[in-house]
Amino acid sequence: MVERYKLYYRLFLAIFWIETCFGFVAEELLPFIEPARNALFLLCDVATLILGLLTLRKRGDWVVFGSFYLLAIISTVIVNRESWMTMLNGSRDFFGLIFAVPILRWFFTHERSDEFKASMIKQLNIWLWLQAFCVTEQFIRYGANDHGGGTMGEGASGMVSMMIYLVSFFLITRNWDSSDYFGSLRRNWKYIFLLYPSFLNETKVSFILLAAYFVLLLKYDRKLLLRMTYILPLSVLVFIGLGSLYLNLTRQEADEVLSAEFFEDYLYGIDLDYMVDVAIMVQDGDIEVDPREWWSVDIPRMAKLALVMPELRERKGGLWLGAGVGQFKGGSIVSETRFYSYNEWLLSGSRPWSFFVLVQLGFAGLIWYFGVICYDLFAKKVKNAFAVRNLLLIALCLLIILLYNDSVRFFNFCVMLFLLPLLLQYGSKDIVQKESSDSEVI
Repeated sequence: MVERYKLYYRLFLAIFWIETCFGFVAEELLPFIEPARNALFLLCDVATLILGLLTLRKRGDWVVFGSFYLLAIISTVIVNRESWMTMLNGSRDFFGLIFAVPILRWFFTHERSDEFKASMIKQLNIWLWLQAFCVTEQFIRYGANDHGGGTMGEGASGMVSMMIYLVSFFLITRNWDSSDYFGSLRRNWKYIFLLYPSFLNETKVSFILLAAYFVLLLKYDRKLLLRMTYILPLSVLVFIGLGSLYLNLTRQEADEVLSAEFFEDYLYGIDLDYMVDVAIMVQDGDIEVDPREWWSVDIPRMAKLALVMPELRERKGGLWLGAGVGQFKGGSIVSETRFYSYNEWLLSGSRPWSFFVLVQLGFAGLIWYFGVICYDLFAKKVKNAFAVRNLLLIALCLLIILLYNDSVRFFNFCVMLFLLPLLLQYGSKDIVQKESSDSEVI
């Protein structure tokens, strides 16, 4: 008979690596398996549900689980009159938020937790090197664009860049001496080197994360101002060099990228009325667009948040309960929702997480989400300085996600997101960095 720990562990790894690597394998290595994507991911979600229910232990985890389904049933089935199947199918997008922490906590509190911690450190290193290989291959083949999603494939460029910074930062802080900044950088050169894929896939948030990465590694004491006299000029030179590299790789001009018009167009759309008209015509079948050029009718992120408000007000759920769970699922086995069929022009394409939650569960869903994040990440006091810094980087990523993408809907992303602070919480004895806690502000 298979030991329960081994069964759970193998199932967990299978889910994680299938969801993490299927995109690249199907797009670059074995394209004939692409038709199996929906069925395979459905099996992974069913396995996640089973494993999650088997590892629910704490009362707080049950509250997270129960409160979500209570809110989902009220919004989807009772108020908006969508089917139970639509609600259950749509709830798969929230499995990462609901089950990632209980599953990980079960492993960390098991008698074989040391074995699990050591294994996950190895998995993180393997994952980081795989992204370097995959993004480089995608850059050579397609150039610097959304194809650079690493092992997760096309469309995951923003998500993989965030994960690269989170994983690299966690691994580098395991062996960091705050009193020897440049010496620590030399010792951990490979983790700095493995940040380079984030500049091959045109991910603009990488510059924000890169700055936060090195700032959070600084030692905050009375000598900080003295150290900044040589660190700041060097940082400026590095950023100028990386900025030039980014512009060359993406074939853009500096005056164009740094202009107010560029940011306005990127966030809101300079000619938004025209984009909306074209998107509706595509939805109605009046014109056709090459699927490879989906971005040409993709409404900008901030504009989506503004445009969806009047659409939601017309639904029974309104702004507080949304249109119901399942708006971004369906189309194969489960039918699309009425709201999606009418508003596909607005709901398709890139989606910030705040938009994703607001559409389905309204402001009540956003409140639920913030409650879950606070419970999972910030409920316990953290004394280790580097644990705090890891949490700060995670918090920055979560703020970016609210207005940038919907990474939190993916179980493998949530595993990475919550794995790092839990490793620090339950594996602090493995952290070997040298820190003078009495002189630290953070």
